[in-house]
Amino acid sequence: MRVWIATLCVCLGLAGCESVHNLVYGPPTTFIVFFQDKSTDLTPDAASIVKSAADAVRRQHPATVAIAAGVAPGGNMEMSQPRFAAVRNQLVADGVDEDIIARSAIADPKLDTGPARQRVEIRLLAKGP
Repeated sequence: MRVWIATLCVCLGLAGCESVHNLVYGPPTTFIVFFQDKSTDLTPDAASIVKSAADAVRRQHPATVAIAAGVAPGGNMEMSQPRFAAVRNQLVADGVDEDIIARSAIADPKLDTGPARQRVEIRLLAKGP
């Protein structure tokens, strides 16, 4: 019996963290995209995160996709609009309907220090039909 339980645990671990996370907590609703300092270009890693968000939009059908970009106290306001646009444009390119995309404020401005200032948050809000 112990061997069976251990084997089951290993198989669940190999199934992938995302699958286990979704099983336990539900699918993710927030995606964080980091930009390099003073850059408005999506890195390959950032573009991959945006694609994951677009995939989640297709699976979850949220009513709104809120993008929060550099509007927290201390954020770099001159970078916020181009970063918002970069994420928005990539979401649309990845198949998200632009009519459900909205701009919002950073949810927790206390976290807006150091590298966290270089982030854009994508939040899937309320399920649609």
